[in-house]
Amino acid sequence: MALWSMGGVPAHARDEGFAWPPVMSQLRSGPSESSVPAELPTDVVVEAPDAASPGHTHARWSGVWRGWACPSAQCDVKVAVEKLSSDGATVVYAGASAMQRFAERGEARFLDDALQMKLRNGSTLLLRLREDGDMDMSLWRNAAQLLSFGVLTGKPFPYTRTVERVPTPWSEAGNAQTLEMVVYRPAGQGPFPTMVFNHGSTGAGDRPEWFKLTWSSPEVGRYFTDKGWQVVFPQRRGRGNSDGLYDEGFEPDRSRYSCKAAHALPGLDRAMVDLDAVMAHLHTQADVDMQRLLIGGVSRGGILSVAYAGTHVEQKFLGVLNFAGGWVGERCAEAGDINIASFRRGAAFPRPVLWVYGARDSFYSLEHSRRSFDAFIAAGGKGRFVTVAPPHGVDGHYIHTQPALWEPAVGEYLAGLASP
Repeated sequence: MALWSMGGVPAHARDEGFAWPPVMSQLRSGPSESSVPAELPTDVVVEAPDAASPGHTHARWSGVWRGWACPSAQCDVKVAVEKLSSDGATVVYAGASAMQRFAERGEARFLDDALQMKLRNGSTLLLRLREDGDMDMSLWRNAAQLLSFGVLTGKPFPYTRTVERVPTPWSEAGNAQTLEMVVYRPAGQGPFPTMVFNHGSTGAGDRPEWFKLTWSSPEVGRYFTDKGWQVVFPQRRGRGNSDGLYDEGFEPDRSRYSCKAAHALPGLDRAMVDLDAVMAHLHTQADVDMQRLLIGGVSRGGILSVAYAGTHVEQKFLGVLNFAGGWVGERCAEAGDINIASFRRGAAFPRPVLWVYGARDSFYSLEHSRRSFDAFIAAGGKGRFVTVAPPHGVDGHYIHTQPALWEPAVGEYLAGLASP
């Protein structure tokens, strides 16, 4: 078996073989987002070559690497280079995702600057060492069809990714309900400045199986942990592995999200109540610096963060980061009224809010979002509206996955935040 989640993405191939995707140089090592860890076999033995062994010229390849692959880092990967020879190595490749777990041992050969290993299912694993010792990995169906790629490291991760439970005041059938929360924690003891980052919807709300997918953003998590911030990704009721019913503005028959304000707006209220439970929990955590808090989110999480900060000024957030925020998509007839009313709830927040929106957003045009921003400002809010242009073919609603687009604006915003 092999991890393939790219759907057979075309890639340019050199005449002599495989061509690494250009994006590799922008990727970094770190923990995966997989809930299932990859496991190397218990009989793995790494034989470090000595100066007299045939593989000594490749000594830096000897060891064990771990990291991520697949879109949104949803696959966990471990690689052991057990024994080196003059022209190759014995390699153990292990991977896991929510759908599968496997491990395979085989013989790899050096080709230019990479190790190449043919897997039992016919796909090809390529490994390449970086100057800093981290390892690029890619998986190919053939030289023109890239299946997956990622980055591994033999060093300790610069941050940890854990999943924690948040207590709530609710119960069901006598059992206490808790919320799932993914935590990206930087190295060190803390307390850490902390970003509370909120997820969006599931599209149209007509795929109940998607409600149970835990959401976090490795791009946002890595950006903030690099700066010494802890990032928490709470999953609201009924989302991911959180207890309770997901009930954020559905049609009466729960067939999909409602476009009507009478149903949609109570869903925002319910989401804010969930955030109350999250904030109460954070107040009890010794590793959270409650004097240095940010709140932000994507899509519904963005507008939720703005509204929450404005209606909960006692939390004293230093700032709010809104990526492509809105509560219902622009195709809904009442979208303008719903989104403007919701953003206006954030106008009482006393500090500037950063709004970041992308061109070619499939949910919100820039014109629609700019009208929401103007209404927010007219209601007394403070902030800056930033537009970015994602690469051709990339939906502007998902700009949070493209750090190069927003790092300058977010970096400037963070630099301007004064401690209380």
